[in-house]
Amino acid sequence: MGPGNPTVTGAWPAAASPDPRSNSDETGGMTPSATGATRQRGPAGGQAGTAGDEALSTGERAGRLLRELLTGTAEYRRMWESRVRRASAQEPSFAAVARVIAEYLWNAGIVSEEDQELDRALKDRVSRALGGGRISAQTMEWFIEAFGMRRHEAGLWAAFAGLTDPGVDVSSGTLRGGPAMIMPQRHRTVAVFERYRFDATGSLVQQHTFQVISAQEDGVGIYPWVLRTDAIESAVLIGGAPGARHAYSSRLTLVEVELERALGRGQRHALELLARYPTELPTQEVRRAARAKTENVDMLIQFDPGLPPRDLHWTVWSTHEGGLIVDEEPVTLSADGTVHRFLPAVHHAVVGFRWTWSNS
Repeated sequence: MGPGNPTVTGAWPAAASPDPRSNSDETGGMTPSATGATRQRGPAGGQAGTAGDEALSTGERAGRLLRELLTGTAEYRRMWESRVRRASAQEPSFAAVARVIAEYLWNAGIVSEEDQELDRALKDRVSRALGGGRISAQTMEWFIEAFGMRRHEAGLWAAFAGLTDPGVDVSSGTLRGGPAMIMPQRHRTVAVFERYRFDATGSLVQQHTFQVISAQEDGVGIYPWVLRTDAIESAVLIGGAPGARHAYSSRLTLVEVELERALGRGQRHALELLARYPTELPTQEVRRAARAKTENVDMLIQFDPGLPPRDLHWTVWSTHEGGLIVDEEPVTLSADGTVHRFLPAVHHAVVGFRWTWSNS
């Protein structure tokens, strides 16, 4: 995708319905690189773990945490134990867990109730996930929804994304060191296009955002927009109007964007946001944080031809501000002075680009 702005108008088309019978857990694992080539990636954009790693791979981390929760949390354990049909020393019972997920898919209308063999079809996928093999975002979401793992959701997505110590407290399911949320997040982002422009002083002077959100409950009338406190302009071009402002941290402000209409659960809404910042304030990174699942994340930076970056890296951080680098890889600046990355999904992670300047 070039530096031109995408068009986001009208209703956003829903993705094709997933096939629970598919044994594939590749969803979200293939990510275009900044140069356009496709490579195998971890779910937050970091490199996928290998068997030789001293640390657990992403699949092993997520699988281990799922097993611990399913066997050690009373309400989750009761759900699968009540569906055990044949005694087994295996804990948790993969077949019983598959039945819980199948019932969720039937009840949610994702799969027809006539498909009574679904639990058997899901057993391989469950076995792979709990056994430390490959696990997709889709499968993780089914576990969370089927077992009602709301209080552990953030920790599960953190393990899925490869975010363990020092940035994430898996037991409490929070990003440590990140600013506390001023208001609950009542939406999910289903697509976001971020366009950043830097000037010849190395300053971020414009951030143009195109976003589609989906309400997670009825009555969603506010979108929380987080931007730098020193913004000289913050405009809602499509989808709402700026409202109350709150200090989010020492360097960030939260603007309540009042939507044109209150959304019902599952309704989608398009937003176009524009922030401008002062010049002569050079910076060497941009970050995009996702506290929950954010789908279809597209980030592009346009650098000034007079000041190209050096040592450009795609990076995963442990926190919103500061923090440690969890994972990174070098990327190449395009001939037109841009760097671009698309991710099918980001889960409870902070991703973006960092670099140094040629004149530093």
